[in-house]
Amino acid sequence: MTDLPADPVADRVVEARERMKQAAQRAHRNRSVRASARIGLLANGLVHALIGGIGLRIANGQPGEADQLGALSAIANGPGGLAVLWLSTVSLWGLALWQGTNAAFSVAPNRRILVFRRCLNVGKALGFALLGLVTFAVALGARSGGPEVVREADAAIVESPVGLFLLLAIGTTVGIIGGGLLWRGLRRNFREELRYLWGPTKVVVLTLGVFGHVAKGIAFLVTGSLLVAAAVFADSRWVGGLDAGLRYLLTLQSGPVLLNVVAAGLIAFGLYLVARAAFLRH
Repeated sequence: MTDLPADPVADRVVEARERMKQAAQRAHRNRSVRASARIGLLANGLVHALIGGIGLRIANGQPGEADQLGALSAIANGPGGLAVLWLSTVSLWGLALWQGTNAAFSVAPNRRILVFRRCLNVGKALGFALLGLVTFAVALGARSGGPEVVREADAAIVESPVGLFLLLAIGTTVGIIGGGLLWRGLRRNFREELRYLWGPTKVVVLTLGVFGHVAKGIAFLVTGSLLVAAAVFADSRWVGGLDAGLRYLLTLQSGPVLLNVVAAGLIAFGLYLVARAAFLRH
């Protein structure tokens, strides 16, 4: 029985895939990329803590905008805010690169779970890159109404001919992410992101992680549901981001209590991200 001839095209594909994997692993281990990832996590934690703080103000009848734009605007208006925004932009993009290359280290008992985990890493990377883009937009226009520029872009998308379908897709995606965060918090699956912890440190970090993931999951589920409702009923009153989702909680029974709890959870999530930066696993 003779051996089948080698397929040069298949061999080149395998070699190219292996080279890409090795390049991703080198980038992932790069000290500059890793340092940028830590700073990006700190920046993301600051944004979540500010959103939670603004949410607490809203729950107690004070003005504020409890979303990424509101948090970034608060940073921009603070001392050295513009420098912080630019540093956050670069570090968030570095975090996106680090998270994306983390897919090269994914392991799983079967191919289906492996593909899911790699897609999850890529999805997180895109989320960090998008947050970096929003931060860049606010930093670019911090002195001339950067948040308004972003809001005008959002309005243009909503008013486009495919706006309702886009809203439906975005709302569904946000809702799925919210459900994933809720499940991740309850199952404590986020532990895979951290180095081994023990003692009181472990208790504190895991408590922040569970509370933070569950609270953010609830906020995303509410926000996604509002976007889906806006698309289904063609009602622009339901269109909004995280701020609209948090404000909707006020309309429910015991709304201020719910909003206080969720806002406190977002602060906890921000603190968890700080802990993750300190105890980064990979």
